[in-house]
Amino acid sequence: MTKEVHTIETAINIARQEYDQEWLFYLYSYLGEMYIRQFNTLNFIKYQTLANQCIKDVNFQDMSISTQIQVAKSFLYLNRYKVSYEKLNEIEKHLGKKNIFLSEIKRLQGIALYKMQHWDACIEKLKESVVEETSIEHKFTCFAILTYCYYRKKDLLNAEKYKYLAIENSINGGNVFAEIEFYTLCAEFAQLNRDAGEQIKCFNKLKEKYEMAFDCLNGESLDKAIQAYTNICEKQSIYRQIAIYKYILIGLLLVLCVSLVIYIQLRKKQVYKILALQQQINSLDNLRNVKNEVKEFILRDFEIAKKIAILRSTQQVQSARFLKDLEKYHIIDENYLLGTQWEQFYNHIDLSFDGFYSKLIQKYPMLNDKEVQLCCMLVSGFKTEEIAAIWMNSVFSVHKYKTNIRKKIGIPEGGDIILFLVEKLDL
Repeated sequence: MTKEVHTIETAINIARQEYDQEWLFYLYSYLGEMYIRQFNTLNFIKYQTLANQCIKDVNFQDMSISTQIQVAKSFLYLNRYKVSYEKLNEIEKHLGKKNIFLSEIKRLQGIALYKMQHWDACIEKLKESVVEETSIEHKFTCFAILTYCYYRKKDLLNAEKYKYLAIENSINGGNVFAEIEFYTLCAEFAQLNRDAGEQIKCFNKLKEKYEMAFDCLNGESLDKAIQAYTNICEKQSIYRQIAIYKYILIGLLLVLCVSLVIYIQLRKKQVYKILALQQQINSLDNLRNVKNEVKEFILRDFEIAKKIAILRSTQQVQSARFLKDLEKYHIIDENYLLGTQWEQFYNHIDLSFDGFYSKLIQKYPMLNDKEVQLCCMLVSGFKTEEIAAIWMNSVFSVHKYKTNIRKKIGIPEGGDIILFLVEKLDL
């Protein structure tokens, strides 16, 4: 290979003197392909980049056919398969059926279609190419790809056929990359078919090919590859550390922001609860002095005095702790002394307001217990703050129940519930 490289480098110097950019592109591309066959990726990238720079200002239509084909191949190396396929189609349109480049174009079209996973079109192109193909190495490439395409189409008969044809055309010193990929594929399919013997054969072939690849690596290229790989790993490690620190910082900022928002919301709720508690205490204090018979009855029956005592005794305690203790010890739910005797209240409402309760639940059965209680307390003259105090809820909760009642019985928004009910219930 050293002599061949020297010859090509001499040709490159001549092309530079003549300023023949198209010929320089072709030589650099060919030199890059030689290095990739020797697994020297660094030199391959170097010469492929130089080749692309040579023709960046040259019109594709003005190039020779061989250079156009080489350009299409360079797109394949760059994983731009669709662009490569389009270029090859453009070249094919201007060639006759007996052109010497036609077989190579069809083979490259098949490879591009294979990379794009267009199995049927790939099979068609490669079959056309392999008929005219004379290179054993290229035949192996075609048969190997056909094997994979038929496996993907689940046509196992044709897959086996082309697998054996590929093996027959596999030669030492050929495209080791393609052979490694082919035998890796065969090993995978053997595993899927549970053919242990075939899988072992494929693994042995893979071992041979990897040994060949290792033998192709000379000390210089291996040292460069190791050094380049080490540099890449170090850079990636630094980038990962920077990314980790960045995500940690962002995470801390997010946690801080969320914590601040939660703290503000909790403080707001605490203030609202304390204000609601104060309103309940004031409202229940006012109820004690009301002279209306109905309210005096409710005052006695509901044992409001006990609730006032509980609220006052806990005024100095934080509202959050107060509510938590009420729930923890079931003071409201299980203590009979604090329970509201609604049945007696409803009887009194019926007696005092011309059967209001009975007519209400008969005409509007969709109202729940809380909504019925609210209507009865409203008709007996209770204010919103007083109702909230009896329920031991916030004023906002009472307004919410009022809104629900309006929606259920068809009262316009903001309408007077009692005036509406008095009219509908014929009171």
